[in-house]
Amino acid sequence: MARIPIEIEKIKRTYRNVFLKDNIERESTEYLISVTEKGQNWNKTFRCDLKELTKLRDEISELIESTTTAEKLDITNDKANILDKHFADDELCQNCNYKLTNHCLTCIFDLQSPLERKLFLALNKNYIRFEAQYPLNWKGENITIAGKTYNNPKNNFKEVLTVVDFYIEKKDVKLCIYTDGHTYHERTEEQAQRDKRIDRKLQELGFQVLRYTGKDVNECTEIIVEEIKKWIEKPTYKTG
Repeated sequence: MARIPIEIEKIKRTYRNVFLKDNIERESTEYLISVTEKGQNWNKTFRCDLKELTKLRDEISELIESTTTAEKLDITNDKANILDKHFADDELCQNCNYKLTNHCLTCIFDLQSPLERKLFLALNKNYIRFEAQYPLNWKGENITIAGKTYNNPKNNFKEVLTVVDFYIEKKDVKLCIYTDGHTYHERTEEQAQRDKRIDRKLQELGFQVLRYTGKDVNECTEIIVEEIKKWIEKPTYKTG
C-alpha cells in the first residue's frame, strides 16, 4: 500500500507574555507538518496554527470531492459513467465497503449476475482469497479466453472446459464454486446435463465442485461462506 510521506504533529508550548505583568504561564498549540521526498534524503517542515491547518484540510477535501470516478480508478469515462449509475441505483452498491476500489471493476464488469456479485462481496468480507471468472481447459489448466471464438481455428473456445465463477486453491484443495440462478442461469435439461459432465470432468482432474442455487445465495449466504471455509480448512471434508 502506498504511503503518503506527510506527517502532522501537534505541538503544545508554554510561554509568558512579557507585555503583561501577571507572570502567568500560558499555553499555545501549533502543528508541525513534515513532508519527506520519497527516495530522497530531504524533508521540509512547516509550522502552522489551527486556522491554517483547517484551511489545508478543506482544500484537500475539495480536491478529493472534485476528483471523478474515472480519475480515482484510472478508467475510461464510459466505464466510470456505468459505475456512477450503479452507485446511484444499485442496491448492492449501497454502503458497500469496496466502493471506488478495484473490486468495483470486477464486481460490475466481470461478474455475470447479482447472485455472483452477492457471493463475491460475501467472500471478500470474510477475507477468503479467490479468483473470479477463472477459465480452465480440458487438462485443468488456467488459460486465457481473450479473443477465443468458436469460429477461430487457432484460438477456439472449444479449448475451454469451463469458466469457474469463483476458484479457490489452498493446500491440497482446488475448489470450483458456481452460482446457478433461475433468472440469470436458466438451465434446460441439456444445460443441466452439460453441467454434470463438466462437474465429472473437474472431479476427474482433482477439483472439488460446489454449486449453489439462487435461493441458496439470496437466503443462506452466511451458510455458504461457512461451508466454503470448511472445505478450505479441512481438505478431507465431505458434504452429506
